[in-house]
Amino acid sequence: MQRLQSIASIGFNEGRIGFITICLKDKNINLDYCRTYLVVDERQTKILEVAELVSKSEGKILFISRLHPDLIREKIIGEIAEAIWLSERPNERSIPPQQLGKLLQRISIFVKKEKPAIVFLDGLEYLSLFNDFSRLQMFVEQLNDIIMESRAILLIAVDPRLFDQRSLAKLRRFAEIVS
Repeated sequence: MQRLQSIASIGFNEGRIGFITICLKDKNINLDYCRTYLVVDERQTKILEVAELVSKSEGKILFISRLHPDLIREKIIGEIAEAIWLSERPNERSIPPQQLGKLLQRISIFVKKEKPAIVFLDGLEYLSLFNDFSRLQMFVEQLNDIIMESRAILLIAVDPRLFDQRSLAKLRRFAEIVS
């Protein structure tokens, strides 16, 4: 993965709760607390780049992925407070993909305990293999509510090739796009 020059800072502007500014490919992006973002990425590279940039801020990161937590820590230079592996293999650091309620609970505990909290979800496509889209949409909406209530940031990696346009439109309804 190519290392990028970056700016990672936390700021507060009049009328805003707070935000993190990162520089992704020579473009400044403000990530506001209490918001959900879709990181549109056909491969896993962009979400990892954003995570590395954000890890240089003061935020506490929870990274949820199909990758094993040790691999996540290898790929991201910076502090990751917690990593959860989406896997059917029983492990204290993993959650099976069909247990969306358990995943919501772990995220909720993290964002209430860690301030400021930033959650990365890389594996929405994997979750969609084990859950129908209406259940997955309800999960994302509940997660969005948790993020707003706890004043955290949520970044969800989405490969647009793996969802139909209608499903993507439903996901975009309450999220901003990071490209």
